[in-house]
Amino acid sequence: MNPFEIPLVDLVGVLIGFSFTFFVFSYVWGDNAIFRWTIHIFIGVAAGYALVVTTYNVILPHLIFPLLSDNRSEKILAVIYLIPSALVLTKLSPRMSKLGNVSMAILVGVGAAAAVGGAVIGTVTPQMAATINLFETQNILDATVILVGTLATMIYFQFSVSKNADSPTPRTQILTWIGYIGQVFIAITFGALFAGVYYAALTALIERFSFLWSFVRDLLLPTIFAP
Repeated sequence: MNPFEIPLVDLVGVLIGFSFTFFVFSYVWGDNAIFRWTIHIFIGVAAGYALVVTTYNVILPHLIFPLLSDNRSEKILAVIYLIPSALVLTKLSPRMSKLGNVSMAILVGVGAAAAVGGAVIGTVTPQMAATINLFETQNILDATVILVGTLATMIYFQFSVSKNADSPTPRTQILTWIGYIGQVFIAITFGALFAGVYYAALTALIERFSFLWSFVRDLLLPTIFAP
């Protein structure tokens, strides 16, 4: 493949990807200015992308366009959104930062509610449903192990029993031993998560090496050994 037959935009994109791949791999020889420069570019691009997405998906449709529309109710709702949003900017000034406390409280409250609701709806409830549904199958052993692991893990994270009591009651001792079983399941879960992260990182590394080899094979070698 002749590199001059490739569209200029695609060729520049491939060259940039090839260069930045080597810049990131330079960290193998230690922290250096090229690696830090590359990371700064990646962070800047990610921040710019987030700003563009926020602008086009949140600010323009929910704030700017309603203010410019002829619908009175949309304008009122946009002003209601605009006031707390503007108060958040007062946190930049030490003298006026107190004005933004209400807006920050709303953000923290909504964020906490979303986190708790997401944990209950997205984690606890599906886990309970999956555990119950397993008993409807014929594999009772797997269902029992998962049920014991789920209950032991939840008991481990309960704080109503003091584990350092001078004279623990039989109930405390039982819950403590169940908590130890929960720790075993937590360790297994963390091990599986670590293996998944390691596998994903290894896959990304292999993909980058494949990209470098494809670049050299398809672009550089035909040019170097061209008759």
